[in-house]
Amino acid sequence: MAFKEMIEILQERNNGKIVLIKLGAFYVATGKDAVLLHEKLGLKCTCFTNNTCKVGVPIASLDKYIEKLDKEKLAYTVYDYDKEKNELKEKCTKIGKLNKETNYNINCLLCKGVEKYKNDKYAEALVKFFSKDKN
Repeated sequence: MAFKEMIEILQERNNGKIVLIKLGAFYVATGKDAVLLHEKLGLKCTCFTNNTCKVGVPIASLDKYIEKLDKEKLAYTVYDYDKEKNELKEKCTKIGKLNKETNYNINCLLCKGVEKYKNDKYAEALVKFFSKDKN
């Protein structure tokens, strides 16, 4: 099983809650959780997989972002994953407003940038089209 599948299972188990999982030096959220955190807290989205965004919260900043989630009254669960021990533990959980976001990405073409699709006239046309939507 891949990390992506572990996150998806935890998101299903915590239906509507934002799921953050410690991975290395960050707590990571993906998909609709990442999009919501981007919109509500201004976290920068990057590509996790095709058509799925991710955001990361540095371990040292977790408490600051937990306070922001509490202020927004959002439901969440935070997990610690210990790669060495291959263990997953629930760090904290909070009941609040459920995440009803349906988008798993903001727009992969804009996120990756036109440079990723250099010499692809169709991708460039899409980027131009989606850029107009933002304005």
